[in-house]
Amino acid sequence: MLLSMAFTATERERMAVLINNLCFYASQLVIHSSAEISQRALLNLDKIKNEYEPLLKRLDEVAREQGDHSPLRVIEDLVHRPNDVAQMLMLVRRCLLASGFLGHCLAQPIHAVSAEAPSPEKRLH
Repeated sequence: MLLSMAFTATERERMAVLINNLCFYASQLVIHSSAEISQRALLNLDKIKNEYEPLLKRLDEVAREQGDHSPLRVIEDLVHRPNDVAQMLMLVRRCLLASGFLGHCLAQPIHAVSAEAPSPEKRLH
């Protein structure tokens, strides 16, 4: 596991909120049932972007390293409303892929990762 994949409990909670809001926004793009829910999701995502920018930048780096969709990039692109069905579906796809990436991050072991070199007794060679 990469050192940058170790997250605090608070960071894990923020990632869960990101997943929730990205998925709600994507679902509302598809079903068009409530502009209020879409707007609330966008406001929540903007709030997270402003309050947890260091976490989002770290996630952006990890996503780029792994070739995944960055939640930060998706959130930044949400200001542009889709003009047609193809753009809408692409945005829904990106929201879901970013959510999948976040789920992968949450699925990582919680134990602390040490940046120190292993002691000679613990080395395998």
